[in-house]
Amino acid sequence: MLEGIKGQTMELSIKIVITVIVVLLGAKSLHWTWTSQIDLKATFRKFVAQEPKIADMVVSRDSNKLYQNGIAIADITGTVQINDDTVLFTQIANVSGLDRSQSIEYKRLKLKVIQVQSIIGMKSVASDKGSSVLQNVMEDVTCEKLE
Repeated sequence: MLEGIKGQTMELSIKIVITVIVVLLGAKSLHWTWTSQIDLKATFRKFVAQEPKIADMVVSRDSNKLYQNGIAIADITGTVQINDDTVLFTQIANVSGLDRSQSIEYKRLKLKVIQVQSIIGMKSVASDKGSSVLQNVMEDVTCEKLE
């Protein structure tokens, strides 16, 4: 009996909370509607005549990043040399979460890291465009092409 009363009280409390939220959102929507100037022509044109922006709807990969399991794990900050069976990255930076036992992805290539010449925790880079600090830098990363 007591459990039934607790259940009904909990249900009533949830209904009250939902009602308050809906009323507040409705009041805010009504306030916006009556205080905003609505441009009917532009609104109609937006919904009917405007083409959808594909870039806003489709997720694309950055060609200057390395991915593993669909997640960006490094920025390519040096040159890339693609050979028949291997790919050499002269420098990658901001490496995080790299599992060298699993394959990585660069553009449409699936790769396996076979050698890293050097690993630097932090590297300062200065050029005529300015200076920057790179974190978790790997240099001369050789990868084997997989299928």
